[in-house]
Amino acid sequence: MMKIAARIDTLRAYCGTQDGLWETLERLKGMGFDGVELESAMLKNAERQKTAEKLTALELPVCAIRSPFARTGFGLEDMIEEAKTFGCAAVGVGTITANYFFSGTAALEKYFEQAQAVCARFAAENLTPLYDLREHEFTRQSDGTWIFDKLVSRPETAGYGWEPDALALTRAGVDPRTIFARLSGRMPLCRLSDQKIRENDVYFFYAKREECPLGEGVVDLPAWMEAAKAAGAAWITVGQELCDRDPFDCLARSLAWARAFCA
Repeated sequence: MMKIAARIDTLRAYCGTQDGLWETLERLKGMGFDGVELESAMLKNAERQKTAEKLTALELPVCAIRSPFARTGFGLEDMIEEAKTFGCAAVGVGTITANYFFSGTAALEKYFEQAQAVCARFAAENLTPLYDLREHEFTRQSDGTWIFDKLVSRPETAGYGWEPDALALTRAGVDPRTIFARLSGRMPLCRLSDQKIRENDVYFFYAKREECPLGEGVVDLPAWMEAAKAAGAAWITVGQELCDRDPFDCLARSLAWARAFCA
């Protein structure tokens, strides 16, 4: 059965201090989450070792720690130390940024060169670099291929694990199930979120959409969950970039929907 982790970035407003972060983790454990997905930027105000001990005491494992790709250039060894401290095998390496894929072939090759070095270093430490798959990877380049096609097939990134954001894939116009199938055996995590048409905000034929707790929106969550399971995902991470109510309530509702489906 897939485990369910809370995205700590949903609760960034509560995690500005060490005490705030710890209280937030305690609440997530009390809500019934199996684990948590951390953000490196949100750990800066907390003592690393003590926070890891707090998580151990709570029996709240860290399924992944997310960082931007730029950190691999100036803080790779610290990323490794951080992951080991938290007992986390999946280390986020962010997503490819525009300075690589909009700046010509040489810039893209530079990305792959750095990615290869990252994969080799992490492999030596029995860690998996975890790529955050979003929308812009489905931009077509001059040769007609998606950036995603190159990322998933190049030998330099063969060591990548993948965490696709299912809602981002839908917004990109691709079927998450198709992408999950291509990543089968390589996606230990899947990020799930839902979106709804915003009430009283429909203009002619255009409806604005916003994120919402799982099950309150319009997306085909059961199909996504089944496809993620078939692709081998061990964890589902839930949360929202923005919440229209108490974010703890949003997380509780998403957890309840995911738990009911998994049951």
